[in-house]
Amino acid sequence: MNRHKISILALASLGLSFAGFALAAPRAEIRTTSYGVPHVLADDFEGVGFGLGYAFAQTGICDIAARWVTVNAMRSRYFGPDEPSTDAYPSGPEPFTNVQSDFFWKSVLDRDLVGQELRSKPPLGPTTEVRELVRGYAAGYNHYLAKTGVDNIPDARCRGAEWVRPIAEQDVYLRALHWSSFLSSGALMQDYVRAAPPTAGAKSKSVQPTSGSNDLESSITSQPQGPGSNMIALGKEATDNGRGMLFANPHWVWHGPERWFEAQLTVPGKLNVYGGGVLGVPVVLFGHNEKVAWSHTLATPRRFTVYQLRLAPGSTTSYLYDGKPRAMTPRTVTVEVRGADGKLQNRSHTFWGTHYGTVLQSAEFGWTDDTAYAVRDVAMNFRWLNQQLEMNRAQSVEQLDEAGRKYLGIGWLNTMAADSAGNTYYADRTGVPHVTNAQLDKCVNSDLGRRMLERRQMVLDGSRSECEWGRDADSIVPGTFGVAALPKLMRTDYVTNSNDSYWTNNPHQLLEGYPLIVGDERTTRSLRTRNGLLKIERRLKGVDGHPGKRFTLDQLEAITMDNRVLAAELWRDPLVSLCRKLPARAGLPAACDVLAKWDQTENLDSSGAVLWRRFFENLDYKAQKEVFAVPFDPADPMNTPSGLHTEDPRVAKALNAAISDLLDSGVPLDAAYRGYQYETRGDTRIPMHGGLADAGQYNFMHNKTGWVPGKGWPEMYLGSTLILWMQFTEQGPKGRSIMTYSQSDNPSSPYYLDQVRLYSEKKSKPILFSERDILADPNLEVTRVPLPAR
Repeated sequence: MNRHKISILALASLGLSFAGFALAAPRAEIRTTSYGVPHVLADDFEGVGFGLGYAFAQTGICDIAARWVTVNAMRSRYFGPDEPSTDAYPSGPEPFTNVQSDFFWKSVLDRDLVGQELRSKPPLGPTTEVRELVRGYAAGYNHYLAKTGVDNIPDARCRGAEWVRPIAEQDVYLRALHWSSFLSSGALMQDYVRAAPPTAGAKSKSVQPTSGSNDLESSITSQPQGPGSNMIALGKEATDNGRGMLFANPHWVWHGPERWFEAQLTVPGKLNVYGGGVLGVPVVLFGHNEKVAWSHTLATPRRFTVYQLRLAPGSTTSYLYDGKPRAMTPRTVTVEVRGADGKLQNRSHTFWGTHYGTVLQSAEFGWTDDTAYAVRDVAMNFRWLNQQLEMNRAQSVEQLDEAGRKYLGIGWLNTMAADSAGNTYYADRTGVPHVTNAQLDKCVNSDLGRRMLERRQMVLDGSRSECEWGRDADSIVPGTFGVAALPKLMRTDYVTNSNDSYWTNNPHQLLEGYPLIVGDERTTRSLRTRNGLLKIERRLKGVDGHPGKRFTLDQLEAITMDNRVLAAELWRDPLVSLCRKLPARAGLPAACDVLAKWDQTENLDSSGAVLWRRFFENLDYKAQKEVFAVPFDPADPMNTPSGLHTEDPRVAKALNAAISDLLDSGVPLDAAYRGYQYETRGDTRIPMHGGLADAGQYNFMHNKTGWVPGKGWPEMYLGSTLILWMQFTEQGPKGRSIMTYSQSDNPSSPYYLDQVRLYSEKKSKPILFSERDILADPNLEVTRVPLPAR
């Protein structure tokens, strides 16, 4: 046994304080428990940051090392300029290239955005504690790298790579900028790089999507969509012990630098928080402390607006503003690229700036002789670190909200929480452009603008000062809404969200009357949102097959992982009736019997689940929304639309296509997911349950390639990730968690396969939060890391 383990357990058996033992000198203790979860203990914020940076590098250095290359505009130097970038930004129909990424990040570096933030005092600039965390994190990461050596990194994916290097504090702040701009500036980088003044006589090439089509929704410039999340906060009226309870499942990518990292950070008397953080950032983004549990979901406010510029006569690089010309500002950046011969050379690009922001160019937004488009964006800041750290330390939902009111810095996420007193909370505490509905009426005055407004993308008249963003007195940032204009809900039963707008976070108290840029109201909710609401409402009414009318922690886990498919609940029976009327053919009527017997879940052994999913996937996006028999009723958003319009020819066509898909590729009609949805780790193939969010599956799982004939849906790409179920008790917070893809993506790590297997079996692991539980873990290992001299 590790001698540190022996000494710690001995102290624990004597009832002595581990904190008193560990903090005699300025160092960090990394206590790693089962499944590779580090519990970092230190006497100050720099120390806990140091320990976290070290612990993360030890587990996942290869997952983040290339991200430091990205934010320093060096991808072309190491990986080639024209290769697709591996960054996780959504990037439109084509992935952006390394050189496009480099040009964007070089412009960030040249403008010294990090320096500007660091020179600002809180709340705009980082607090003292955040600066200490970042300083320690960078030092801890570097300490591990220096101690191990690049050539000895255990993970072969980056062992010996020239692009693995020590980091500076600026790298961590740049990573924070990267995260905050995920659904705004960063996602638009292709369009910024494409923008160039037109040749004489250029004509607009804007697209003309038909009404109701999904063309604009798939465009990068019409608000990129992320994979989303599920979250439930339960209050005293909904739990068995009258205290708060939390379910968190951020649907996110499974591989690469956007993976979550599960950890606990403790500075006695100042910080004690457990949960998930994003790689490269030293705060917990969602989880719990002694008194509050919270999580996030993708929020609906738009983070940028497009300004349509009327160009000055005779100049394609000047625009009119209140009748007077203003010259655009060229900003040329230069990056190093590696040529085919391996030699480095310089490549330059010129961005064009306006007082609104950078000019972009895309299929929708053409730069012509008389028109150009610029973007104003709220997201390029890292004051969200301040907000998250104060949330880590909050002792009630009111204190959690105070952190949001103070900073309004989180880039694109809703916040929901429950506390030990049994209160629940939802709020949007993000930066949202101050664009009122009245302003939209005045300032959206082009055909393109009106079409984009159908998708809630704001294209404003850039020629008039009255179309500038407004300002609220309670907002700390000019041009953004203050907290009074943003939705908030506090209740003692529940709040929930699955990426639809705030409108139905609790159907008993609908939130309405907010500006369109914040979210849509009185519109159809997604099937996943409705599934989540029905799970809660059925439990509280005692009609879900479980005993009682309140949640126990075990029930919360079981209900959120039951894999029921809401589209099947609404459509299966009429689909079977239609199926039995179809002309006989190969697979009929056998397929009808399979669907009739299917249990309407996407568990591993649910016979018929594969056939059902192929039916749903063969309905195109538009049909999935239009084949309901009963239309949407805003007075009943949880239960409408419903039924299946079986006379719609697209329904029979999709069913016949599904039958052919299976028969033609040798897949049995009654196939279950166990053989046809899986993740491969080395030589091990692990079956995966869960399914499509669009079909109303709460446990969202998605692969990148879609259906592969004969194989099904191989290799998970995104979906359920770090799932938490926790409850406050008289003895403190108790809970369970599962990292669906395991803590490490290193194939040689003992933490590479363990939790993937657990998740496949619908199992979870205990959250070890208290000192007693940590010290009692049979697999406890302790690492002491000294801090550098100060």
